[in-house]
Amino acid sequence: MGRKSLAQIAAEAKEADAQALAACKDYMRVDGDEDDALISGLMSAAKEYLRNAGIPEQDSDLYTMAVQSLTLHWYDHRDAVGGEAPLPIGLRPVINQLKHCGEAPL
Repeated sequence: MGRKSLAQIAAEAKEADAQALAACKDYMRVDGDEDDALISGLMSAAKEYLRNAGIPEQDSDLYTMAVQSLTLHWYDHRDAVGGEAPLPIGLRPVINQLKHCGEAPL
């Protein structure tokens, strides 16, 4: 089996990102593509938030749910003025489980 070219690797990464965006938009119940850049940025920020909390990126449903939940929360509260909206009630236990019982990094 031959090595993949950089173009192939980039194409696969782009496809994976598109699939993750589509799945997140389904979770968020967002139609259309006018907010795709915003949602992609929020997804990236959610992964960074989890990484900063000591949770490496993982290939698990729980990690995906945490990313999608954070993305939805920030999307819904992007216009909040006068303070930060608290995280959804069920998200903190998910983050704690990922932090203390998570899978090995990818």
